[in-house]
Amino acid sequence: MNPKLISILILFIVVSCSNKERFPAKQSERITYDSTSVTNLNSSNYGQFNQLFTFVKQYNDKDPAFSLKAFEEAYSQFLTTHSGNIISAAGLPIWIEISGLLLELTGEEKYAQQLEELSKTDSLSEYIKPFVLTKRVDHIYVNLFEPVEINYNHTLGGEVNFTQETSYPKSGSVRLHFGMTEKRYIELYIRIPEWAEGTTVVVKKVKYFTQPGSYCVIAKKWKEGDLVEIELPIKNYPKNQL
Repeated sequence: MNPKLISILILFIVVSCSNKERFPAKQSERITYDSTSVTNLNSSNYGQFNQLFTFVKQYNDKDPAFSLKAFEEAYSQFLTTHSGNIISAAGLPIWIEISGLLLELTGEEKYAQQLEELSKTDSLSEYIKPFVLTKRVDHIYVNLFEPVEINYNHTLGGEVNFTQETSYPKSGSVRLHFGMTEKRYIELYIRIPEWAEGTTVVVKKVKYFTQPGSYCVIAKKWKEGDLVEIELPIKNYPKNQL
């Protein structure tokens, strides 16, 4: 093969890999009920969240300067520096957007945990709602335990209705209901909080493996009336979140 052509091919591969690192595909995406994204706010000043929100704008704008690794490192450093002060900070919708984007990009439980810590604040519910469930094509991620219902058309045809029923954190019981016009394959990812050692996830008497700080995965064909029964050890729920 022509050496010049080989060089061009190598350069193309390197550039392609670099772009994938900068702009990774989202593991799952928020479900937009209304226009709640803070990126729609007309503001150039986000207070103590200014530096972190720069990463959000870079990703949305496909700025070549974006780096997911740098984003995660800056986020971790921010938590260390502002430990205990975030919950009372002004501009919390910005923090939700930042944590939500990292949840979408990485699928890591720790970012959903940050959202849960804010979910009990009524004024923030409209910003939290898009992240309760997230979705990748036909697959569903249960990130937060709040009553919610979604409907969508499966890529192979047929309508899917998915309902989450719970009074969490008053109770550790969560019920996930499937309504289907056709039997369809869906991967279901259920968040198991870090504190929730001993959580049980059961479908038709089959118990699935759970590990705190990760997602329990159920990959199967679902049909009308299928039910997922989740029991979280609510007695272990962190007191500082009540």
